Amino acid sequence: MDEIDHQILQALQKNGRTPFTTIAKQVNVSESTIRARYLSMVEAGVVNTVSIVDPFALGFQAPAIIAVTAKSGMIDQVGEEISKFPEVSYQAMVLGSYDIIMEVFCKDMSHLTNFISKELQSIEGVLNTQTLMVAKMFKLSHLWSPDYENNENE
Repeated sequence: MDEIDHQILQALQKNGRTPFTTIAKQVNVSESTIRARYLSMVEAGVVNTVSIVDPFALGFQAPAIIAVTAKSGMIDQVGEEISKFPEVSYQAMVLGSYDIIMEVFCKDMSHLTNFISKELQSIEGVLNTQTLMVAKMFKLSHLWSPDYENNENE
């Protein structure tokens, strides 16, 4: 990836519907160059242009971060099962006191309680969960950039 690719990504992160003609003018290259580079980045899996939904605006008022301890040798299996739940917006294997950490969005406390006690804890290989309720979000960003030194999004 070069500077032009970074500029394309930054423009699309600000507004994923920005026309290629507008980006081309900003970057000072042709529209066909922007289109070709964008398609290359999509094919390489670098970018996937999607809509970002605000769960709070849709009434999901019980966000939480949940850490999971899995049975030895079962982290991948547990992770695969967890990834099937629609409540899970982010999930990763981590190193440290826990094996998996996830972000979930539930409609209310009853939904969250049911998700943890009836869904999550019933997965074979889940030994323990630790739930952290999100009280306030200070930053929820889709503007992450690999270019930390020149990141204008901070």
